[in-house]
Amino acid sequence: MRITSVHHIQLQFPAQSTEDLRFFYSTVLGAQELPVPHQRQLLQFAVGEQLLCFSPAASPAPRSACQHVAFNVQGIDDLKNRFQAFGWHFIATQPSSTGLQAQQVYVKDPAGHQLEFLESH
Repeated sequence: MRITSVHHIQLQFPAQSTEDLRFFYSTVLGAQELPVPHQRQLLQFAVGEQLLCFSPAASPAPRSACQHVAFNVQGIDDLKNRFQAFGWHFIATQPSSTGLQAQQVYVKDPAGHQLEFLESH
């Protein structure tokens, strides 16, 4: 047996932030929202070849400050420009400051999930 990739990531979110999450992932990040059966209140987005799925919860479980989802990207400067255009706050690092050979951008989505975007150099 060999694991070849991650199929999807499932996260909880406060049910009242559905439209904010939809706007952030589909409009700000440009991810494709995927249809789900009508009886399910999930949100699903295609992110590269993986799925990012969200389940609404009345009171989502608390998250540790170190929990996050990290994405490999190409065109990180374009991503920073998109965040700026939408007025979204982010933190960027340069490869020399991290010890990694990657530029990183950190942002929180409307539900408070920490996201990391990396572009290797």
